[in-house]
Amino acid sequence: MDVRDDELIQELTTRFAQSRKAFSDLSVVNSKLVEMNRRLEQSEALKSNFLSNIRNEINNPLNVIIGLAAELAASGREDGEVAKMASLICSEAGNLDFQLRNIFMAAELEAGEVDPHIAHVDVAAVLKDVVEVLRYSASRKSVGIELKLQRGSEPLLFATDAEKLQVIVSNLLANAVEFSPPGDVVHVSLALDVEGRLVVAVRDRGRGIAEEDHKRIFDRFVQLESGTTRSHPGHGLGLSIARALADLLQGTIALESAPGEGALFTVVIPHNSFADGENVFTEGGSLFLFDEMSEK
Repeated sequence: MDVRDDELIQELTTRFAQSRKAFSDLSVVNSKLVEMNRRLEQSEALKSNFLSNIRNEINNPLNVIIGLAAELAASGREDGEVAKMASLICSEAGNLDFQLRNIFMAAELEAGEVDPHIAHVDVAAVLKDVVEVLRYSASRKSVGIELKLQRGSEPLLFATDAEKLQVIVSNLLANAVEFSPPGDVVHVSLALDVEGRLVVAVRDRGRGIAEEDHKRIFDRFVQLESGTTRSHPGHGLGLSIARALADLLQGTIALESAPGEGALFTVVIPHNSFADGENVFTEGGSLFLFDEMSEK
């Protein structure tokens, strides 16, 4: 088919115009995407700042309440009623603090803002601290806690994240206490396996968990009981947070349980490369950082 020069020029002109329009439209879309990405980054920054600020705004007064209640309980031993009320305030404030920390941790995990901070940790001190924090609430249920540590007089130092380990064990132990019958004992053990990995086990003698629910209980917001008549409180975050933090530390959480036989949760965490240049010890619920190892 013959095409005249003027027709060919007209067609090329039309196509060039269409290409320019498409390029212009693409530039507009790209500009909008850049602006949207900038706003998303601003939103993420605002959310991060909000989480940080609200955590401090809540944790600071709660810590003051817990500290003052503990001092009041200690100083009011001669007055049994005062000591009892002070201990109750301390316990309930501690429980609220625990639940809020879980909520904040879940929000930070969802936002991808949780990073491991590896240091040499006295893991025995971490576990002792967790046990002492939960011992009062366990005693109110007439549940005992028995902590078994690996033999040896030296501190069990292990390269990991002290805060993350503390949150993992706190959730597993709180869960075990909650589902233990009155008069029972929850067993917590700590050791290093033949490969040098940290192994923490938490065993209870509660009602147990059916095999088909072993994976589901680690899902966020999942509880095996539902409705307003459920026999155990909670929001279904603890085990999901423990699993997420164990994954963050390149570790695992295994569950052995059957109905009527209680439950055994075993956390295995590998030795992480020492990066932060700090040694962490816990005492009385606080984390202390030291620049250098103290030599024995």
